[in-house]
Amino acid sequence: MGRSWLNSFSKFWKDAEQLSLLIENTPDDKLDQNFIHEKYGTYQKNMDGMIEHCYYHLGQIVLIKKLLTKNN
Repeated sequence: MGRSWLNSFSKFWKDAEQLSLLIENTPDDKLDQNFIHEKYGTYQKNMDGMIEHCYYHLGQIVLIKKLLTKNN
């Protein structure tokens, strides 16, 4: 694995851990509150979306790694 690949992978995990800590430290009563404006839904909905987005990118990373190792 190249250095840039490892740096990207490390950054992804660091960002995911930071998101996890932010979610963990969010008070329960805030989860049902509107996120900025009512049209954006609740904090819970937006946090769920961020988690799903992280999984989406993790899946991309896995597929790219498989393609790169398959072609080398």
